[in-house]
Amino acid sequence: MKKQAKVVIIGGGAVGVSTLYHLAKAGVTDTLLIEKNELTSGSTWHAAGNIPTYANSWAGMRAGNYAWRLYKDLAEEVDYPITYRHTGAFWPAHTQERMELFRHLVGISRGLNYDMAMLTPSEMDAMHPYFSSGDSILGGIYDPYEGDVDPSQLTQALAKGARSLGAEIARFTEVKAVSRRPSGEWQVSTDKGEVLCDIVINAGGYYGRKVGEMVGQKLPVVTLEHQYLVTEHLSALEENPENFPLVRDPDIMYYLRREGNGLLLGSYGHEGRPAWLDGMPDCFANQLYPDNVDDFMGVFEAAMEHVPLLGEAGVSRFVNGPIPYSPDGAPLCGPAFGLPNFYHACCFPVGVTHSAAAAKTLTEWITEGETEWDMSMWDPRRFGEEWASFDYTVKRASELYENQYAIPYPHRVWESARPVQTTPLYDKLKEKGAVFGQVAGWERAFWFETDTIRNDGTLSFHHEIWHDAVKAECEGVRDRVGVMDHGGFTRYEVDGPDATAFLDYVFCGTMPKVGRVKLNYMLTPKGKVWSEATIARLEENRYLLCGPTLADQRDFDWMSRFSSDFNVKIRRGSEFDAALMVMGPKSRETLQPLTSSDLSAEAAPWMSVREIDIAGVPALALRVSYVGELGWELHIRSRDLETVYDAILAEGADKGLVEFGSYALNAMRVEKAYHGWGQDFGIEYTAFDAGLDRFVSKTKETFIGRDAFQAQSEAGQDYHFTKFELDGIGATPLSSDPICRNGQPVGYVSSGAIGFRIDRRIALGFLNIKAEAGETFDIEILGEPVRATIVDAPFYDPQNDRLKG
Repeated sequence: MKKQAKVVIIGGGAVGVSTLYHLAKAGVTDTLLIEKNELTSGSTWHAAGNIPTYANSWAGMRAGNYAWRLYKDLAEEVDYPITYRHTGAFWPAHTQERMELFRHLVGISRGLNYDMAMLTPSEMDAMHPYFSSGDSILGGIYDPYEGDVDPSQLTQALAKGARSLGAEIARFTEVKAVSRRPSGEWQVSTDKGEVLCDIVINAGGYYGRKVGEMVGQKLPVVTLEHQYLVTEHLSALEENPENFPLVRDPDIMYYLRREGNGLLLGSYGHEGRPAWLDGMPDCFANQLYPDNVDDFMGVFEAAMEHVPLLGEAGVSRFVNGPIPYSPDGAPLCGPAFGLPNFYHACCFPVGVTHSAAAAKTLTEWITEGETEWDMSMWDPRRFGEEWASFDYTVKRASELYENQYAIPYPHRVWESARPVQTTPLYDKLKEKGAVFGQVAGWERAFWFETDTIRNDGTLSFHHEIWHDAVKAECEGVRDRVGVMDHGGFTRYEVDGPDATAFLDYVFCGTMPKVGRVKLNYMLTPKGKVWSEATIARLEENRYLLCGPTLADQRDFDWMSRFSSDFNVKIRRGSEFDAALMVMGPKSRETLQPLTSSDLSAEAAPWMSVREIDIAGVPALALRVSYVGELGWELHIRSRDLETVYDAILAEGADKGLVEFGSYALNAMRVEKAYHGWGQDFGIEYTAFDAGLDRFVSKTKETFIGRDAFQAQSEAGQDYHFTKFELDGIGATPLSSDPICRNGQPVGYVSSGAIGFRIDRRIALGFLNIKAEAGETFDIEILGEPVRATIVDAPFYDPQNDRLKG
């Protein structure tokens, strides 16, 4: 085993070995993969090996598509045999709601130039010689790309390809400790000696949490049991060697495919069953959990109604193995928080499929410093140790497992393991009818029940019970005044002699003057949009930054990465750790009696900041508004939150004050065409693509991404950020819905909403062609085209008269 390497990968499953292979293909061959047992001895060896491209999101579809394209030619490329069958798959639907979801997903696939399609029951029956739709199935969706692969052969082929390019693998070698030297090098200590390296990748699978603990991180990873069965040989299959599509029935909750001359049936139709709650075994290589026949009885019988062949053979074997889950069901893949050159690549529930995209992502991080695709949904820094505890992860992962095939309605709220983080107003708001959701561990009121509108838990792609309540909230903010408790704001305090110079370098826009506020953006070196922050300049070299809630750790790492050349301090959080939004035309007359400070338009203009007293306590008052009305963000101490809130409610009682929540906030921000991080901008877009180039300084001599931005200014745009008004009433546009001209996709929706203040459906999105205001397109919503007209200005108060009042 080598004693020094550029990159050390810990873990020899599909993810680790695929990363080794991708790095080698990119020219990084001074690498060492360490596996404490044999390759594939974790979750990989027992995986069912299905390779779906079906997914509920743009990112998931791309990941699956990348995998099958890599695997189909891998055997020939590395000269290693792989059992890979390209069979296609269909998903039956037993309800109209499932059919609506499938139509939405076909639309997403069309936008990606994929060929998923809707099927009739008779078409499914014709594709599969042993499947019968019967009377309960209404139709389905076809994934032409799905197949299945032998996971062990796949991993060994990747290993052969990596070795042939110069990579090294140390099997039966156990990592005992990982530490960072003062020089910045990482030291990986094993039972066979030590290795020094520049970069470490934690590809430990369900042992990823244990590897994380070696570097002081408690990753939100729990292991669940997942079981499938394989039947005995069937004479019908022995006589018919032809492939047929894999079947996934999300309403019955099974998947079924051919396995040799038998059938493989997997199920999610049982409660989530977490394992190793009292500690993980030192080694679980090539082992399984005890069979649980009871898990299968109901699903088996329901599946047999559609595949009678299942009843013609006994069970050859059960496979009940470990599968890792995070609190949102997505992998942990990307930079580790606060640990330079350390990456996590673990907790993949569908690791054989996602290993390829993970390896692509990690290789780009290491070789280019940023990724081609926006993989923030996999970024391990989306969780915080203060709330994503092991107990929380166990409960939430179990709930997710039980809902693996549930319809992903846009407003589904997970209920397990809550609350975790609350503001001091939680109980008061709950008594007032607040219906809470969770954002980065924080309980936040999404909407408020009324005397006549109660939360009945019904989910839909169409009208939901909360719509009428939120309409009233938005109208109250529009006509009078509203207050919102906004727990979990991401804040950074930046100060020091070089604070201004540092922020000028990290952000593409100029800094505000003292006492002023600016919205500003961070670009990557390639000129893509990394993130945003509202920057309040409190003194010459003292700033408060407020950014996206889920980007807290991610953005702190980004800024810290560039801070070493500056005399500057960056702190996460602030003593003013709570916030109230007070918005609406009567916000000034509500707040003015509570402070000795002058809140007039002359003394407190739009985009200004002052330290004031409010209800007898100190606050930072930012004259900004995410809803497009006259208003303030009041940043105060948590211990003072109730005092200020009670005073505002008392003063606003005769002014028609309303409480509003996140649903109203989002609807109003879309009405103003304000960009939302993770939706309307990200690292796949340049500032020009996203319509944010007006925020980029044309005079600053240096900032991250400046050279790329200047080059882009002379080139054409790939995308054009666009605003649409939709005809009629009906379902709200969903993210990734295709925007079509003459039936052909030419773009996609990034944000959709009902504009309750203007009483119409609206959408923000990206076109790959130029278009002008007044031109019409069709946005496909749940498979149905809806006429949409481009508008040039924000939908609500386009001149910002209300905002500046």
